[in-house]
Amino acid sequence: MIFGKDFGLTEEGQLVFYQEDIYEPKPAVRRLIDAGEVLFQTVPLDDRPLYYMYRGVHWRQDREKFLQHDIRYDITVILPGLIGQEYIKTVGHFHPLKPQSSETYPEYYEVLSGEALYLLQKNNRRGEVEEVLVVEAKKGDKVYIPPGYGHITINPGNEPLVMANLVEANFSSIYEPFAAKRGAAYYYIQNEKGQGEFVKNPYYQNSVALRMVAAPNLPQPTEAVKNASLYGAFIQQPEAFEFLK
Repeated sequence: MIFGKDFGLTEEGQLVFYQEDIYEPKPAVRRLIDAGEVLFQTVPLDDRPLYYMYRGVHWRQDREKFLQHDIRYDITVILPGLIGQEYIKTVGHFHPLKPQSSETYPEYYEVLSGEALYLLQKNNRRGEVEEVLVVEAKKGDKVYIPPGYGHITINPGNEPLVMANLVEANFSSIYEPFAAKRGAAYYYIQNEKGQGEFVKNPYYQNSVALRMVAAPNLPQPTEAVKNASLYGAFIQQPEAFEFLK
């Protein structure tokens, strides 16, 4: 269902929707100058766009269903390329606690085109890393970000990465933990042989081994997504996504 055959990309990497009855919000743009605090190397910062975030995309007839359930469907386009040696990534964030709960909000991703590396990181109360998991994902793969994890997304490929997510509609992400440590516990860089390689971030005092897993090997939090896109599954069974709230 939405949006595999319903969009294209401009030369700049922005979405173009082919259907008039799709609500297309203006994108929030993350530029190189916005990512300076979390980069592997110090580089000259400018207005070069790194990724575009479209928050609240939907078929117009589905608007009330999203509003009724306080769930938002977003699409993000991460451009390909390098910043110095580092592959382009999101700046990364954590999620706040749910009201009257010790659990943070989760998030649910799907790769619409391209390939992705989702780095999930759990910190202790001092901001030091306790666990790092990297999920390799391709078109059609779904990746669940459980409560308690911060995350960044890396585009390791040669084409734009287009991904969607379902998330609670109203909370604000927390960017400070990654900014305070100049990024996640690992950077993904292109080494001297032209190959991708994870290297440790020296701003963390402790050292935690990185674990990698392919997205199809991960459990899914709901059976509703079996043989369905995130968007289609939510429209058909919105009650199956109450765990996002």
